[in-house]
Amino acid sequence: MIFTCLQENLSKGLSTVGKAVSLKSPLPVLSNVLVVAQDGRLKLTASNMETSITLYVGASVEKDGAITIPAKLFGEFISNLSPSTIRGELKENILHISTEKTKSKFNGVDASNYPALPEIKDQTLAIEVDPKEFAHAVMSVAFSAASDETRPVLTGVLVHLEGGVLTLATADGYRLSETSIKLKKTRTSEFNVIIPAKTLVEVARIFGSSGDKLKIVMNKDDNLALFEAEGTTVSTRIIDGNFPDYKKLIPAEAIHKAEFYSQDLLEAVKLTNVFAKGSETHSPITIHINPEGYIKLTSASSESGENHTQIDASVEGEVLDVVFNSKFLLDFLNNIKAERVVFSSNGQLTPGVVKGAETEGYIHLIMPIRGS
Repeated sequence: MIFTCLQENLSKGLSTVGKAVSLKSPLPVLSNVLVVAQDGRLKLTASNMETSITLYVGASVEKDGAITIPAKLFGEFISNLSPSTIRGELKENILHISTEKTKSKFNGVDASNYPALPEIKDQTLAIEVDPKEFAHAVMSVAFSAASDETRPVLTGVLVHLEGGVLTLATADGYRLSETSIKLKKTRTSEFNVIIPAKTLVEVARIFGSSGDKLKIVMNKDDNLALFEAEGTTVSTRIIDGNFPDYKKLIPAEAIHKAEFYSQDLLEAVKLTNVFAKGSETHSPITIHINPEGYIKLTSASSESGENHTQIDASVEGEVLDVVFNSKFLLDFLNNIKAERVVFSSNGQLTPGVVKGAETEGYIHLIMPIRGS
Protein backbone atom coordinates (compact mmCIF):
# COMPACT_ATOMS: atom_id res chain seq x y z
CA MET A 1 0.00 0.00 0.00
CA ILE A 2 1.32 3.40 -1.03
CA PHE A 3 -0.74 6.58 -0.94
CA THR A 4 -0.50 10.34 -0.54
CA CYS A 5 -3.18 12.65 0.87
CA LEU A 6 -3.64 15.99 2.61
CA GLN A 7 -3.21 16.10 6.38
CA GLU A 8 -6.42 18.10 6.80
CA ASN A 9 -8.52 15.50 4.99
CA LEU A 10 -7.03 12.50 6.77
CA SER A 11 -7.34 14.17 10.18
CA LYS A 12 -11.00 15.03 9.58
CA GLY A 13 -11.72 11.50 8.39
CA LEU A 14 -10.06 9.87 11.39
CA SER A 15 -11.95 12.17 13.75
CA THR A 16 -15.26 11.19 12.16
CA VAL A 17 -14.79 7.41 12.13
CA GLY A 18 -13.24 7.62 15.60
CA LYS A 19 -16.73 8.11 17.02
CA ALA A 20 -17.39 4.42 16.36
CA VAL A 21 -14.12 3.05 17.75
CA SER A 22 -14.72 0.41 20.39
CA LEU A 23 -13.33 1.20 23.85
CA LYS A 24 -14.40 -1.96 25.67
CA SER A 25 -14.61 -4.65 23.04
CA PRO A 26 -13.54 -8.28 23.58
CA LEU A 27 -11.94 -7.92 20.12
CA PRO A 28 -8.76 -5.81 20.51
CA VAL A 29 -8.66 -5.12 16.77
CA LEU A 30 -11.82 -3.00 17.12
CA SER A 31 -9.74 -0.36 18.87
CA ASN A 32 -8.07 0.07 15.48
CA VAL A 33 -9.16 1.93 12.38
CA LEU A 34 -9.22 -0.04 9.14
CA VAL A 35 -7.29 1.79 6.41
CA VAL A 36 -7.83 0.57 2.84
CA ALA A 37 -6.16 2.03 -0.26
CA GLN A 38 -8.10 0.88 -3.29
CA ASP A 39 -9.53 2.18 -6.57
CA GLY A 40 -7.70 5.47 -6.22
CA ARG A 41 -9.26 6.25 -2.83
CA LEU A 42 -8.44 5.87 0.84
CA LYS A 43 -11.22 4.25 2.86
CA LEU A 44 -11.40 4.56 6.65
CA THR A 45 -13.61 2.31 8.76
CA ALA A 46 -14.25 1.95 12.48
CA SER A 47 -16.78 -0.19 14.31
CA ASN A 48 -17.85 -1.32 17.76
CA MET A 49 -20.11 -4.01 16.21
CA GLU A 50 -23.17 -1.98 17.17
CA THR A 51 -22.32 1.09 15.11
CA SER A 52 -19.97 1.33 12.14
CA ILE A 53 -18.72 4.38 10.23
CA THR A 54 -17.07 4.26 6.81
CA LEU A 55 -15.89 7.19 4.72
CA TYR A 56 -13.55 7.98 1.87
CA VAL A 57 -10.66 10.42 1.93
CA GLY A 58 -9.38 11.99 -1.25
CA ALA A 59 -5.97 10.49 -1.99
CA SER A 60 -3.56 9.44 -4.71
CA VAL A 61 -3.03 5.68 -4.54
CA GLU A 62 0.09 4.17 -6.08
CA LYS A 63 -0.44 0.70 -4.66
CA ASP A 64 -3.50 -0.96 -3.17
CA GLY A 65 -3.43 -2.44 0.32
CA ALA A 66 -5.05 -2.56 3.74
CA ILE A 67 -4.01 -2.44 7.39
CA THR A 68 -5.53 -1.66 10.79
CA ILE A 69 -3.84 0.94 12.98
CA PRO A 70 -4.59 1.89 16.63
CA ALA A 71 -7.23 4.57 16.12
CA LYS A 72 -6.46 6.83 19.07
CA LEU A 73 -2.72 6.87 18.42
CA PHE A 74 -3.06 7.39 14.67
CA GLY A 75 -5.75 10.05 15.00
CA GLU A 76 -3.86 12.02 17.62
CA PHE A 77 -0.64 11.94 15.60
CA ILE A 78 -2.23 13.03 12.32
CA SER A 79 -4.21 15.83 14.01
CA ASN A 80 -1.00 17.28 15.46
CA LEU A 81 0.79 17.44 12.12
CA SER A 82 0.99 20.80 10.39
CA PRO A 83 -1.08 21.13 7.20
CA SER A 84 0.95 19.20 4.65
CA THR A 85 0.98 16.32 2.20
CA ILE A 86 1.25 12.91 3.88
CA ARG A 87 2.79 9.86 2.27
CA GLY A 88 1.86 6.44 3.57
CA GLU A 89 3.59 3.17 2.72
CA LEU A 90 2.84 -0.25 4.17
CA LYS A 91 5.75 -2.62 4.75
CA GLU A 92 5.09 -5.93 6.53
CA ASN A 93 2.21 -4.65 8.66
CA ILE A 94 4.08 -1.45 9.56
CA LEU A 95 2.63 1.77 8.17
CA HIS A 96 5.31 4.34 7.39
CA ILE A 97 3.98 7.90 7.48
CA SER A 98 6.14 10.76 6.27
CA THR A 99 5.91 14.48 5.49
CA GLU A 100 8.59 17.00 4.63
CA LYS A 101 9.50 17.35 8.32
CA THR A 102 8.72 14.03 9.99
CA LYS A 103 8.87 10.27 9.58
CA SER A 104 6.96 7.78 11.73
CA LYS A 105 6.16 4.09 11.89
CA PHE A 106 2.90 2.61 13.15
CA ASN A 107 2.70 -1.05 14.10
CA GLY A 108 -0.46 -2.41 12.56
CA VAL A 109 -2.60 -5.52 12.67
CA ASP A 110 -3.37 -7.39 9.47
CA ALA A 111 -6.64 -6.26 7.91
CA SER A 112 -7.82 -9.87 7.63
CA ASN A 113 -8.30 -9.85 11.42
CA TYR A 114 -10.89 -7.08 11.19
CA PRO A 115 -14.42 -8.53 11.44
CA ALA A 116 -16.78 -8.33 8.49
CA LEU A 117 -19.04 -5.29 8.74
CA PRO A 118 -22.82 -5.54 8.55
CA GLU A 119 -24.31 -4.80 5.14
CA ILE A 120 -27.81 -3.92 4.07
CA LYS A 121 -28.58 -5.77 0.88
CA ASP A 122 -32.32 -5.14 0.72
CA GLN A 123 -32.88 -1.40 0.31
CA THR A 124 -36.62 -1.45 -0.23
CA LEU A 125 -37.24 0.42 3.04
CA ALA A 126 -35.39 3.56 1.93
CA ILE A 127 -36.09 7.26 2.24
CA GLU A 128 -34.23 10.47 1.45
CA VAL A 129 -34.37 13.53 3.71
CA ASP A 130 -32.81 16.95 3.87
CA PRO A 131 -29.76 16.40 6.12
CA LYS A 132 -30.09 19.76 7.91
CA GLU A 133 -33.76 19.18 8.61
CA PHE A 134 -33.08 15.66 9.87
CA ALA A 135 -30.20 16.82 12.06
CA HIS A 136 -32.39 19.53 13.60
CA ALA A 137 -35.14 16.96 14.25
CA VAL A 138 -32.71 14.58 15.95
CA MET A 139 -31.21 17.25 18.21
CA SER A 140 -34.66 18.50 19.20
CA VAL A 141 -35.64 15.12 20.67
CA ALA A 142 -32.45 13.20 21.53
CA PHE A 143 -31.93 14.96 24.87
CA SER A 144 -35.11 13.34 26.20
CA ALA A 145 -33.80 9.80 25.70
CA ALA A 146 -32.86 7.86 28.81
CA SER A 147 -29.23 7.25 29.76
CA ASP A 148 -30.10 4.33 32.04
CA GLU A 149 -29.49 1.07 30.18
CA THR A 150 -31.96 -0.92 32.31
CA ARG A 151 -34.67 -0.18 29.73
CA PRO A 152 -32.83 -0.21 26.38
CA VAL A 153 -35.82 0.97 24.33
CA LEU A 154 -35.85 4.26 26.25
CA THR A 155 -32.22 4.94 25.32
CA GLY A 156 -33.27 5.07 21.69
CA VAL A 157 -35.21 7.28 19.34
CA LEU A 158 -38.42 5.93 17.88
CA VAL A 159 -38.25 6.51 14.12
CA HIS A 160 -41.67 6.03 12.54
CA LEU A 161 -42.71 6.56 8.93
CA GLU A 162 -46.36 6.63 7.96
CA GLY A 163 -48.23 8.50 5.27
CA GLY A 164 -45.13 10.35 4.09
CA VAL A 165 -44.46 11.76 7.56
CA LEU A 166 -41.30 10.80 9.44
CA THR A 167 -41.79 11.03 13.21
CA LEU A 168 -39.02 10.95 15.82
CA ALA A 169 -39.86 10.47 19.50
CA THR A 170 -37.99 9.94 22.78
CA ALA A 171 -39.04 9.39 26.38
CA ASP A 172 -37.21 8.66 29.62
CA GLY A 173 -40.13 8.35 32.04
CA TYR A 174 -39.99 12.01 33.14
CA ARG A 175 -40.27 13.80 29.81
CA LEU A 176 -40.88 13.08 26.16
CA SER A 177 -40.21 14.83 22.88
CA GLU A 178 -41.76 14.33 19.47
CA THR A 179 -41.11 15.97 16.14
CA SER A 180 -42.03 15.19 12.55
CA ILE A 181 -40.78 15.82 9.04
CA LYS A 182 -42.96 15.77 5.93
CA LEU A 183 -41.21 13.89 3.14
CA LYS A 184 -41.65 14.69 -0.53
CA LYS A 185 -41.27 11.10 -1.71
CA THR A 186 -40.42 7.68 -0.29
CA ARG A 187 -39.82 4.17 -1.57
CA THR A 188 -41.76 2.65 1.28
CA SER A 189 -45.09 3.24 2.95
CA GLU A 190 -44.09 2.81 6.58
CA PHE A 191 -41.67 1.47 9.15
CA ASN A 192 -41.33 1.63 12.93
CA VAL A 193 -37.88 1.15 14.53
CA ILE A 194 -35.87 2.26 17.58
CA ILE A 195 -32.35 3.56 16.92
CA PRO A 196 -29.80 4.35 19.67
CA ALA A 197 -30.02 8.05 20.50
CA LYS A 198 -26.24 8.39 20.80
CA THR A 199 -25.83 7.05 17.27
CA LEU A 200 -28.44 9.40 15.85
CA VAL A 201 -26.71 12.37 17.50
CA GLU A 202 -23.50 11.38 15.72
CA VAL A 203 -25.45 10.99 12.47
CA ALA A 204 -26.77 14.52 12.94
CA ARG A 205 -23.26 15.88 13.54
CA ILE A 206 -21.71 14.01 10.62
CA PHE A 207 -24.36 14.76 8.01
CA GLY A 208 -25.86 18.02 9.31
CA SER A 209 -23.86 20.15 6.87
CA SER A 210 -24.03 17.75 3.94
CA GLY A 211 -24.99 19.20 0.59
CA ASP A 212 -26.54 15.94 -0.64
CA LYS A 213 -29.76 14.29 0.40
CA LEU A 214 -29.34 11.92 3.34
CA LYS A 215 -30.33 8.39 2.41
CA ILE A 216 -31.81 6.33 5.24
CA VAL A 217 -32.30 2.58 4.81
CA MET A 218 -33.99 0.23 7.25
CA ASN A 219 -33.68 -3.53 7.29
CA LYS A 220 -35.73 -4.98 10.12
CA ASP A 221 -34.85 -8.56 9.16
CA ASP A 222 -31.14 -7.92 9.75
CA ASN A 223 -31.89 -5.42 12.53
CA LEU A 224 -29.91 -2.68 10.78
CA ALA A 225 -30.30 0.99 9.91
CA LEU A 226 -28.01 2.76 7.46
CA PHE A 227 -27.37 6.47 6.85
CA GLU A 228 -25.45 7.57 3.79
CA ALA A 229 -24.41 10.80 2.07
CA GLU A 230 -21.38 12.16 0.23
CA GLY A 231 -19.39 8.93 0.46
CA THR A 232 -19.87 8.52 4.20
CA THR A 233 -21.88 5.65 5.67
CA VAL A 234 -23.06 5.07 9.23
CA SER A 235 -24.72 1.76 10.05
CA THR A 236 -26.19 0.80 13.40
CA ARG A 237 -28.09 -1.98 15.08
CA ILE A 238 -31.78 -1.40 15.70
CA ILE A 239 -32.85 -1.72 19.34
CA ASP A 240 -35.15 -4.69 19.83
CA GLY A 241 -38.37 -4.02 21.75
CA ASN A 242 -41.56 -1.99 21.76
CA PHE A 243 -41.57 1.73 22.40
CA PRO A 244 -44.13 2.91 24.99
CA ASP A 245 -47.48 4.17 23.75
CA TYR A 246 -46.63 7.78 24.58
CA LYS A 247 -49.44 9.38 22.56
CA LYS A 248 -51.95 8.80 25.34
CA LEU A 249 -49.83 10.94 27.69
CA ILE A 250 -50.26 14.07 25.58
CA PRO A 251 -53.38 15.98 26.72
CA ALA A 252 -55.77 17.09 23.99
CA GLU A 253 -56.77 20.29 25.83
CA ALA A 254 -55.40 22.49 28.60
CA ILE A 255 -56.80 24.74 31.34
CA HIS A 256 -53.70 26.93 31.69
CA LYS A 257 -51.75 28.46 28.79
CA ALA A 258 -48.87 30.89 28.61
CA GLU A 259 -46.89 32.25 25.67
CA PHE A 260 -43.53 33.96 26.04
CA TYR A 261 -40.11 34.44 24.45
CA SER A 262 -37.98 31.31 24.80
CA GLN A 263 -34.83 33.39 25.35
CA ASP A 264 -36.49 35.21 28.26
CA LEU A 265 -37.32 31.93 29.99
CA LEU A 266 -33.87 30.49 29.26
CA GLU A 267 -32.17 33.45 30.93
CA ALA A 268 -34.59 33.29 33.86
CA VAL A 269 -34.02 29.55 34.38
CA LYS A 270 -30.25 30.00 34.25
CA LEU A 271 -30.39 32.72 36.90
CA THR A 272 -32.81 30.84 39.12
CA ASN A 273 -30.91 27.59 38.71
CA VAL A 274 -27.91 29.11 40.50
CA PHE A 275 -29.89 28.91 43.72
CA ALA A 276 -31.83 25.72 43.00
CA LYS A 277 -31.31 23.35 45.89
CA GLY A 278 -30.81 19.63 45.56
CA SER A 279 -28.61 17.43 43.44
CA GLU A 280 -27.85 17.84 39.77
CA THR A 281 -30.65 15.45 38.88
CA HIS A 282 -33.20 17.05 41.23
CA SER A 283 -32.98 20.86 41.21
CA PRO A 284 -36.52 22.21 41.62
CA ILE A 285 -37.65 25.57 40.29
CA THR A 286 -41.12 26.86 41.12
CA ILE A 287 -42.89 28.51 38.22
CA HIS A 288 -45.73 30.91 39.05
CA ILE A 289 -47.94 31.65 36.04
CA ASN A 290 -50.17 34.69 36.54
CA PRO A 291 -53.03 35.84 34.28
CA GLU A 292 -51.97 39.44 34.96
CA GLY A 293 -49.34 38.82 32.29
CA TYR A 294 -46.20 37.41 33.80
CA ILE A 295 -44.32 34.30 34.88
CA LYS A 296 -42.19 34.28 38.01
CA LEU A 297 -39.47 31.70 38.64
CA THR A 298 -38.32 31.02 42.19
CA SER A 299 -35.64 28.90 43.80
CA ALA A 300 -34.22 28.89 47.29
CA SER A 301 -31.43 27.22 49.23
CA SER A 302 -30.70 27.43 52.94
CA GLU A 303 -26.99 27.48 52.08
CA SER A 304 -26.75 29.86 49.11
CA GLY A 305 -29.87 32.06 49.24
CA GLU A 306 -32.79 32.55 46.91
CA ASN A 307 -33.76 34.09 43.59
CA HIS A 308 -36.93 35.43 42.00
CA THR A 309 -36.96 36.26 38.29
CA GLN A 310 -39.99 37.52 36.38
CA ILE A 311 -40.66 37.56 32.64
CA ASP A 312 -43.54 38.92 30.57
CA ALA A 313 -46.04 36.43 29.20
CA SER A 314 -49.46 36.21 27.59
CA VAL A 315 -51.51 34.03 29.97
CA GLU A 316 -54.88 32.31 29.69
CA GLY A 317 -56.55 30.64 32.67
CA GLU A 318 -56.14 30.98 36.41
CA VAL A 319 -53.03 31.26 38.57
CA LEU A 320 -50.82 28.18 38.44
CA ASP A 321 -47.84 27.21 40.60
CA VAL A 322 -45.89 24.22 39.37
CA VAL A 323 -42.43 22.82 40.17
CA PHE A 324 -40.06 21.47 37.51
CA ASN A 325 -36.57 20.01 37.43
CA SER A 326 -34.35 22.87 36.26
CA LYS A 327 -32.12 20.54 34.26
CA PHE A 328 -35.10 19.35 32.21
CA LEU A 329 -36.13 22.94 31.54
CA LEU A 330 -32.62 23.86 30.43
CA ASP A 331 -32.36 20.81 28.18
CA PHE A 332 -35.52 21.83 26.38
CA LEU A 333 -34.73 25.54 26.13
CA ASN A 334 -31.21 24.91 24.88
CA ASN A 335 -32.54 22.75 22.06
CA ILE A 336 -35.73 24.54 21.01
CA LYS A 337 -35.23 26.86 18.03
CA ALA A 338 -38.54 28.72 18.27
CA GLU A 339 -38.50 32.40 19.15
CA ARG A 340 -41.69 32.13 21.19
CA VAL A 341 -42.88 29.15 23.23
CA VAL A 342 -46.33 28.08 24.38
CA PHE A 343 -46.69 26.28 27.73
CA SER A 344 -49.92 24.50 28.64
CA SER A 345 -51.04 22.50 31.67
CA ASN A 346 -54.09 21.07 33.42
CA GLY A 347 -52.72 21.56 36.92
CA GLN A 348 -49.66 21.40 39.12
CA LEU A 349 -49.56 17.59 39.19
CA THR A 350 -50.15 17.04 35.47
CA PRO A 351 -47.57 17.05 32.66
CA GLY A 352 -46.56 20.42 31.28
CA VAL A 353 -46.62 20.63 27.49
CA VAL A 354 -44.34 23.04 25.66
CA LYS A 355 -44.07 23.72 21.95
CA GLY A 356 -42.92 26.46 19.62
CA ALA A 357 -45.62 29.08 19.02
CA GLU A 358 -44.95 28.98 15.28
CA THR A 359 -43.45 25.50 15.03
CA GLU A 360 -45.56 22.68 13.63
CA GLY A 361 -44.91 19.05 14.34
CA TYR A 362 -42.92 19.50 17.56
CA ILE A 363 -44.05 18.92 21.13
CA HIS A 364 -42.27 18.41 24.44
CA LEU A 365 -43.82 17.07 27.62
CA ILE A 366 -42.24 17.39 31.05
CA MET A 367 -43.47 15.90 34.32
CA PRO A 368 -43.63 18.18 37.37
CA ILE A 369 -41.86 17.42 40.64
CA ARG A 370 -44.45 16.23 43.12
CA GLY A 371 -44.45 17.18 46.75
CA SER A 372 -42.01 20.08 46.42
